Amino acid sequence: MTKTMQPIRSNELNYWQNVIWEKFANRKKELETDLFQDVKVKARQVQSTFNKKIKVDNKLEQLRKAEKSFVDFVSSKEKVERELQFKVAMLVEELRNDLKTWNEVRQWENTDCNSIKTLGAVENYLEEVCYEETKQAYMKTEKGRLLNELNNSQDEARNILHSGGSIKDVVHNLDNIFKRTKIEVRIPKNLLQLGN
Repeated sequence: MTKTMQPIRSNELNYWQNVIWEKFANRKKELETDLFQDVKVKARQVQSTFNKKIKVDNKLEQLRKAEKSFVDFVSSKEKVERELQFKVAMLVEELRNDLKTWNEVRQWENTDCNSIKTLGAVENYLEEVCYEETKQAYMKTEKGRLLNELNNSQDEARNILHSGGSIKDVVHNLDNIFKRTKIEVRIPKNLLQLGN
């Protein structure tokens, strides 16, 4: 009895191709999942031995220690930095409050203490108010009185000039002001003797 070969039909061919692809793909996924899990567990178990085998275990330990030291240092540095920033802020606040009080007592013209937030700002403020107080004290000295007298005399000289008086009286009074304020102006003698 001879069997005749019957070729596979195209729809059956397609069906079996799909079955083969799907079944093999599913089984491969199962096996690859097992492989991944088993290898991961095993690799963890042998990692230390592997590191020794390729002679990186000592350097790896040095690196761990160095990184820990670095992380500890950064953490410590940040803590110290925060503490120092806080101390600076507290001292600036204390100084600002002191300056506000002194400002009320001494009545400085520069009254903007609220914007002070740094050492530089404190120093600038102190320079300004020190200058202001030193200037006030200076104005009470002989030279300061001379400056005040000079300013007052200038007003007086303008008033005399616009007083409508005779030229002789105006020039004579201006000459007295110039002498009193030690301003050298050479007024001709004949101008001082007009109208005699």
